[in-house]
Amino acid sequence: MLGRKLGNRYLILEEIGGGGMAIVYKARCTLLNRLVAVKVLRPEYSNDDDFVIRFRREAQAAASLSHPNIVSIYDVGKEDGIHYIVMEYVEGKTLKQIIKEEGPLPAPLVLEIARQICDAIECAHKNKIIHRDIKPHNVIITPEGRVKVTDFGIARAINCSTITNSGGIVGSVHYFSPEQAKGDYTDERSDIYSFGVLLYEAFTGKLPFTGDSPVSVALKHLQEKPASISKMLSGFPDFIEDIISRCLEKLPENRYQTISELKRDIIKAQKKLEESGFVLPESEKTMIFKGMEEGEKIKATARKINRKRSYFHVFLILSSLIILFIAFSYLGMYIAKQYFDVPEVTVPNVIGLSEEEAAKKLAEKNLKYEVTERIFSNEPVGEVVDQDPKGGEVVKINHPPVSLIVSKGPRTFEVPRVIGLSETEAINLITSSNFKVGQIQRANSSEYPQGVVMDQNPREGLLLPENTEINITISLGPEAKKVIIPYLIGKSLTEAQNELITANLSIGQISYKPSSDYEKNFVIDQNPKAGLEVDNGTIVNLTVSSGKVETKKFNLSIPLPQREGEFAVKVVVTDDKGKRTIYENKHSSKDSPVIVPVEGTGTIDVEVWVDGELWYKSSF
Repeated sequence: MLGRKLGNRYLILEEIGGGGMAIVYKARCTLLNRLVAVKVLRPEYSNDDDFVIRFRREAQAAASLSHPNIVSIYDVGKEDGIHYIVMEYVEGKTLKQIIKEEGPLPAPLVLEIARQICDAIECAHKNKIIHRDIKPHNVIITPEGRVKVTDFGIARAINCSTITNSGGIVGSVHYFSPEQAKGDYTDERSDIYSFGVLLYEAFTGKLPFTGDSPVSVALKHLQEKPASISKMLSGFPDFIEDIISRCLEKLPENRYQTISELKRDIIKAQKKLEESGFVLPESEKTMIFKGMEEGEKIKATARKINRKRSYFHVFLILSSLIILFIAFSYLGMYIAKQYFDVPEVTVPNVIGLSEEEAAKKLAEKNLKYEVTERIFSNEPVGEVVDQDPKGGEVVKINHPPVSLIVSKGPRTFEVPRVIGLSETEAINLITSSNFKVGQIQRANSSEYPQGVVMDQNPREGLLLPENTEINITISLGPEAKKVIIPYLIGKSLTEAQNELITANLSIGQISYKPSSDYEKNFVIDQNPKAGLEVDNGTIVNLTVSSGKVETKKFNLSIPLPQREGEFAVKVVVTDDKGKRTIYENKHSSKDSPVIVPVEGTGTIDVEVWVDGELWYKSSF
């Protein structure tokens, strides 16, 4: 694998870890130029289609988790039969490595690590993802003390049969919950049990249960209680031991029911430690994070306890263990067979079937069911809308009943009367009555004022499903009568106003401007124009003469530039009548000066242009 590029972008650099299921490599993403971790599924699992499907599905689900205490999943891929997951590359050591190197860790440090792990698991549980493989191997501590929980993608795909497999994954049995050991249904409380095992190991440096085989360890999870931490570590706080003991209850209903509940107790324990000034004895090991020249690394100082044991004592212990092992091997195998030798079955998908059809289909697989909830939905009454476990999951035939959620059909409500209400009042009443506003139409009505609902569909009093659309029609008031706008230009302002009133039209804006044609206070323009058919009350704006202006006439003498050839001469005038070109012709210098007659009203601005350039400008 070294030197290989997966997905045409992930260049494998070196192997950095692995277990019974996968190998982890350090790689560089050539597209984004960053280091990543690539987890490659071992070949013996790559050929199991059912496992690969669940592996990819759950890996993609975990990729949706975004939290500072969770190792991010960037990509999932397959190439030449190789299934891989691309993850965030994290510098640091696993909690398992730190425990092996340092032994029991100080209580304040363990509680802080535990709080951050809780944050990660809480995020996963809120997103309906159960880790199912919480253990120190899957917790990375960065040089800065940041906790990163990994393996969310692959853990969900593991089923209980993995405890009988060979290889590194066998170690997971030390952290299995009793229900995982039996192959029973697991939920968020299974993660809490495994988390309790992790806490026990971090505080003591030892696992609560060990044995010669996965079966013997699993049986201890089912039958035995772990040794008391306070007896192993003198002065160990009882309130912390109570937290661990509650996590390690055999029955899920006796444990913490949510990770959030557990986190609250951990935070309380942190505060109690601060208030009591609890410090581990000198004989216990301590761990600190220090910055080194080569970067942040985890370092620890500890005093190792050396105890001398006589060879005779060791011989007696070993002999006793061998005798006990032989005596209970057959009994253990018999008991284990009862717990683990249970046939598996693939749960059928019954979503969309009637309850009766679902029961029949589950019975064909020797699975029981129970309706845990009946809810209102848009599906027909009696139809299954959800199930747990989902279709396609593999379970033991002694699995707890499959939970079904069954539709009670849509909720129905009585349609309210909105006719006679204003548009806003009608909309508010429709939405507050659990319906939706449908089409809004508008029409004239002699019965209902403008802005009032004059019709609705469906009618009031009907019992209809929730969110049914109610269409309404809003009144525009009585239909307006049409009138013809009169011709007002040339009439006095008073005459024009009287004509507008007589015609049931409204007088709008009146503006004044000089006029060369009309005396003062006579209409020189109107808008809209005369002759148009409009509604009663239409506004008509008038422009009125502010008085006549005299017309100026003069000859403009234009000296021309002295140069060879012809050039274009243009004269532009701006006055009360607006801007216009009054002269445009070609000339040569011998035509100078050119005489152009100018006529205008008010102030006359004259511009002379030669070949497109302003040559002369003046006002008169």
